[in-house]
Amino acid sequence: MAKSIEGGCYCGEVRYRITGDPVIQLMCFCSDCLSMTGTDGYAGYMINSDDLQLLKGKPLTFKKISEEGRPVIKHFCGTCGSNLWGVTSFGLTSIAAGTLDDPSLFRPTKKVFVKDAPDWARVPHNLEEM
Repeated sequence: MAKSIEGGCYCGEVRYRITGDPVIQLMCFCSDCLSMTGTDGYAGYMINSDDLQLLKGKPLTFKKISEEGRPVIKHFCGTCGSNLWGVTSFGLTSIAAGTLDDPSLFRPTKKVFVKDAPDWARVPHNLEEM
């Protein structure tokens, strides 16, 4: 098992701990992720949902049905608005990799929904497409 790692929002109001290894690390270019991040993609550090521990604060939530018809519950800081994580219907939680205290721990190997990426997106060509 991995050593625990921590992260949190921009203002420090919400803090979390991850106690297990990532299941997958990926870059997503779906339209939902583009809207949520306001940029060209989402860096998802995906873990088993049981491996996430809330240390401080109470994030706000927003539930949305994805383009694929699956519910996703987004968690974000109500003070600074930082996107923190999304809980999927299949037991995985996708941590926004930029919220890790040490973002260098994010090492993506896959990319998804590349067809939805805008022309100006920085799509990493070295990642395997799922």
